[in-house]
Amino acid sequence: MEMLFETIALSVITVLLLLLMLTRKAGHIKLLLGVLTAAAAVASMVFFILMQRANGSPDAGQELTQLYAPCGIYILVALFSLGVAALSRRKLRAEKNAKLAAKAKTAQEKKAKTQQAQQPPKTDQEG
Repeated sequence: MEMLFETIALSVITVLLLLLMLTRKAGHIKLLLGVLTAAAAVASMVFFILMQRANGSPDAGQELTQLYAPCGIYILVALFSLGVAALSRRKLRAEKNAKLAAKAKTAQEKKAKTQQAQQPPKTDQEG
């Protein structure tokens, strides 16, 4: 009975983490939530399988609905969460690279202005 409670509680936590992850913008929090959701989904699946074994495995002929379908759902949630986390990480890296490029461009423009200001004024020498 205790394992049933743990399995249900961990499954509810997994769903809550998934929903929380889906409501966040791409960033460090979404990345962290994605990894936590995937870990919780895998842990939920392990508890579910252990609970099934403790109760004497699924009924004969009912393995698809009593074991494989729930495990498939846990795996899909874990893979989806890892995919969302990877996309969030990709966006964070792109934003970081854009900031660095903008900073380098600003520094280069500032350097060009400084060099231009230090040059003596050119005089027109004709004739």
